[in-house]
Amino acid sequence: MNFPARSGIALSILIACIAFTLGACASASTSSASESLRSDSEAHGEPESIAGLTFSVSPGRSRDAAHLGPPPLGENVAPLASGLAYIRGPEDHLIVDEEAYLAIDGDTETIWSSKQPAPQWYAIVLDQTYLVDRVELVITQSPPGPTTHEIWLGHGSGLRTFYRRLSNVHTEDGQTLAVAVDPPQSVNEVLILTLQSPSWVAWRDFRVFGTQPESSASVGVKTPYAVTQVATGLQYPVRVTHAGDGSGRIFVVEQPGRIRIVKDGITRSEPFLDISERVNCCIGERGLLGLAFPPSYPSTGRFYVSYTNAVGATTISRIFTSDDPNRADESSEEVILTLDQPHENHNGGHLEFGPLDGLLYIGSGDGGLPRDPENRGQSTDTLLGKLLRIDVESGESPYGIPASNPFVNTDGYRSEIWAMGLRNPWGFAFDERSGDLYLPDTGNFKREEVNYQPAGSRGGRNYGWPVMEGSICFEHDILACSAQGLTLPVADYDQTHGCAIVGGAVYTGVAYADLLGEFIVADYCTGRIWGISQLERVGAPAGQISWRSARLASAGMPVSSVGSDEEGNVYFTGHAPDSGILFILSER
Repeated sequence: MNFPARSGIALSILIACIAFTLGACASASTSSASESLRSDSEAHGEPESIAGLTFSVSPGRSRDAAHLGPPPLGENVAPLASGLAYIRGPEDHLIVDEEAYLAIDGDTETIWSSKQPAPQWYAIVLDQTYLVDRVELVITQSPPGPTTHEIWLGHGSGLRTFYRRLSNVHTEDGQTLAVAVDPPQSVNEVLILTLQSPSWVAWRDFRVFGTQPESSASVGVKTPYAVTQVATGLQYPVRVTHAGDGSGRIFVVEQPGRIRIVKDGITRSEPFLDISERVNCCIGERGLLGLAFPPSYPSTGRFYVSYTNAVGATTISRIFTSDDPNRADESSEEVILTLDQPHENHNGGHLEFGPLDGLLYIGSGDGGLPRDPENRGQSTDTLLGKLLRIDVESGESPYGIPASNPFVNTDGYRSEIWAMGLRNPWGFAFDERSGDLYLPDTGNFKREEVNYQPAGSRGGRNYGWPVMEGSICFEHDILACSAQGLTLPVADYDQTHGCAIVGGAVYTGVAYADLLGEFIVADYCTGRIWGISQLERVGAPAGQISWRSARLASAGMPVSSVGSDEEGNVYFTGHAPDSGILFILSER
């Protein structure tokens, strides 16, 4: 969460230059390649599963059905598209490459080169939405060797999603990699992310085969939704959740230091909790930010909050409910953990209990500087820029370290760390049914992202900040860019669609069957609301997940959080000083 201001000046990434020369076209051949599952096997270096990938070496010839599979549904629409890629410009800043069109002009003799080693990306922005069933990549490369590429698809929502990864494919100049989109999808953008290559990232041509979908039968079009006001008059609301106690109450956190109860559309005049005299608010992103009720709450009455204390440090505390279930006992506070903060933004503070393990997860931002020389997101001896996991319910004081945490007894690592490489993870959420974790993370100036961790993960993932920002390299003046050892997001969007991603809740309600299991996010600045869902792909290896996105609604004002009630309905908080609003997702 970055509200209300963002900072940072784009600087260069220090990347070693690799010489690039074109090789001769090889003869036609057929081979196979491995495909990464993007699962915990990546994070821990376990063997990848193997899936067949057929490719043809045919740069100057028409498509060979024997090698590239059945004919596609439509024609190549890439020459009608716009190519988007960045190159190094004055003072080494990234600028749009005016020659990017050379990779989509339909001529394999014209070549686009990034003039940079991997990782690099290229976006094919189609002139309209097409029903796409195949993407072809015509290789430019010397010397031959293993390459790794990801295919991302945009579905017209502004938020693109991961579709398929091709890992360690042996490629050489002139080869054509054909990737089937099965079942066909409604697509308006294709992004090619090259993560590994023995030469500069360069392409002879891209082909996207599609037909215009019938407007009455467009693939994957979502029922339009809206937001309906539930309560107003809130002061900078930043969190909405429930207690899991069957009471039907909704708890709304106000940044200055209060928690309000809303039930049946009525906001109680007396706050559930008021610790405003202890809370440092509201410069930057400071204030009362986090609230989580453990599974034991109905019997114990204890809950947990995260706030900025008088000296600017993040404080995680346990507080008990009084004899009145609608009133907490402020004097019962027990401080569990304090994190010193170097700046007033990127402080994190979101709290969630894992539905499968009952442990407390804490989102910790990197402390605010976009190019922090201490590189906190990647530093293993600090709790900043991390997702933490601790045991606060076992009775151990001040908290216990789960023995299953990934870095327990690992020299140089804080044992509380569950995941690293985060900038400001605001609004992560679990799917209460499966235990899957969705982890949004705010970007700097270019990309906002959503990460995913399947249930049963052993943790230890590195989500890349500040090496990468979403699916692209971050312009860092110290760190070289490499995707090695990183877990990349499953969705991201350009900041042309907003400024800061805000999560999040998994829809588990009964009113909208087509939304079941979707992760709902919003953008703070634009108020746009999206749903992200897993996509069944024909012939996909077990464990490999493809994704899609859909634009669901707009709040019409800055959205500071997304949450849910006990029935799985999804709510949003509109961020305003005295006229903050609580919305519910509804039909239009």
